[in-house]
Amino acid sequence: MKEATFSVSLVRSTVQYAATYKGIDPKSLCAAIGIDPKMLEMPDSRVTGETNRAMWHEIVKLTGDDNIGLHIGETFNLAMIGIVGYVLFNCQTFRQVLENLSRYTRLFSQGAYIHFTISQGQVLCDCDIVTHLKNYLLEEPRQPIESTFSALLTTTKTLTGNSLIPDAVWFQHPRPTDISEHQRIFHAPVHFSQPTNRLIFDAGCLDWTVLSANPSLLSMFEQHAKAMLNELSQEGTYTNQVVRAVTHGLKGEVPSIEAIAHSLAISVRNLQRELQAEGTSYQQLLDETRKELALRYLKKFDTPIHDIAFLLGFSEPSAFHRAFKRWTGKTPRAYR
Repeated sequence: MKEATFSVSLVRSTVQYAATYKGIDPKSLCAAIGIDPKMLEMPDSRVTGETNRAMWHEIVKLTGDDNIGLHIGETFNLAMIGIVGYVLFNCQTFRQVLENLSRYTRLFSQGAYIHFTISQGQVLCDCDIVTHLKNYLLEEPRQPIESTFSALLTTTKTLTGNSLIPDAVWFQHPRPTDISEHQRIFHAPVHFSQPTNRLIFDAGCLDWTVLSANPSLLSMFEQHAKAMLNELSQEGTYTNQVVRAVTHGLKGEVPSIEAIAHSLAISVRNLQRELQAEGTSYQQLLDETRKELALRYLKKFDTPIHDIAFLLGFSEPSAFHRAFKRWTGKTPRAYR
């Protein structure tokens, strides 16, 4: 069973909260949860649910805050979720915000999806946990789901200037010993061990105007979001994922299969097995990617050949020349 993955942007948001509000060193926190701090600079990359589980365990342990999810949600910044945040910033109404949040949730989380219905004048906004993937949220939903609902209230205030006061809040996980923070944040009856995770509020809120609405920007950002969603839907093959990761990682050094596997949230052995099933190998994809990039770079006449060799991770220009001649039958200079 494949594992649900989550955007690095969510990890970065939590790490920044820990640093800003709790004085926790980001590098130490990254080391404790097993990720390279440089990953935080690649917010569109993905991490496994196990990495997220480790992150929540570690931040609760370091802060001693059992309500850390709620508190992170209170400080949530829409820009932290990248293109989805920009889409929401430019919606015209709160209804459109929820529609687009539902549409693009997968861009930052494969572990849960948000959707809403209207019944008897109330909005039933659900955050359902994905069950067809290996998903840590099935076992430990509390902090991330509480953070999601708290963040939704914060986002509503940011976008509309209005405070969203639910009629009721449902959580699937068991009731914590102390729910005073839940009551403070939601200002509503909070119920636990429910059949779903749900915010219930008046449907009139859907007509609230978004203060930062800009139809032109919305159209532009939606095009980008749709393209990313389409790419995510098509990137099921590990071949495509490895090619993208290698292209990103070829910056003066050759990325190891261990580094690529880590960035794709899969073990080296499983990655090799998946690539074999797709009729290829890591070395073959690395070679093909370097060739394609070499052909692309050589079309830029202002880029010296020795710089291209460096960018592609060759130890010296002569090694690049040999590889290029093997690929094309020509030297780089003759090809150019």
